[in-house]
Amino acid sequence: MPTAFVTPLSRTLAGSLCLSEGMLTPVDLALWLAAMADELVRVDDPDATGVTLRDAWRTAEDDAAPIYIAGRKLLAATGLRTHGALVRPFERLAGARLSLGLDGDGYRPWHGWEVDPIGRDNPVDRGIVSGMLLTMGMIHDTRYPVSVNLSAMARFRSRVSPFLYLRALAWLAGAGTPKAWRRSPPGDRVTVTVPMCDLHRAIGVPGGAMVGDWAGAFGPGGRGGSVHADLATAGIRLSTEWRMGAAGYGTRQVPTGLRITLSRVAGAERRPLPRRPRQSSSSSASAVSRP
Repeated sequence: MPTAFVTPLSRTLAGSLCLSEGMLTPVDLALWLAAMADELVRVDDPDATGVTLRDAWRTAEDDAAPIYIAGRKLLAATGLRTHGALVRPFERLAGARLSLGLDGDGYRPWHGWEVDPIGRDNPVDRGIVSGMLLTMGMIHDTRYPVSVNLSAMARFRSRVSPFLYLRALAWLAGAGTPKAWRRSPPGDRVTVTVPMCDLHRAIGVPGGAMVGDWAGAFGPGGRGGSVHADLATAGIRLSTEWRMGAAGYGTRQVPTGLRITLSRVAGAERRPLPRRPRQSSSSSASAVSRP
């Protein structure tokens, strides 16, 4: 049985990462985190001048942080079978922007290869990632890091799932939320009730996105959609339900918020994951359009 590829990540990044521009699939997010995995766990002691790599990367010109990346790790984490299959995910990452809590314009998660892309004949090379996002994800000297199952994330069906999965891990680990969300105490089971005006922030989608573009991922009435099935494969039991209220002076009910309940599934990390099927370029493109 294949071993799941798990990487530690700071609770801060897991609890705030949002897509602010572009379109990313679950495999894209898993690939990006796998590319940074070695640096996320770096013990970042200062050099002789008192400067850490975190200091240098966070203040780098153009937000550029060159890091060594091994192709075998990317394939192991995502379940992709060839180096050629990595090209499109990196292209989508280069065209996207990720932000921290939807503040500002965000950061480009992937700037490109320093020299040549990795391949069968070039198994390790330096790629350039966002210095700010990388340093926010590093766990050295941070409290309560979370463990992200990238093997499961890469197989999620919904684009909403990776961001909500990261939120789930962060909330279970005690990451802060606005008081209006009424989050229960951290532990193995957590409940938050997110008002509609904050829901895009809670699930990491752009603020201008239409609710109809992603609400279907939670299923009819907010129950039993693809997001629920996705998170279950990563060890998180998800229960959601739309909170309803009257619209104006009429009797029509509209969603006013989403109640989200999360709990850990014991032993989920030991369950085998299905082997990723071979995909043609057309099937890869259609996967991007799923909510």
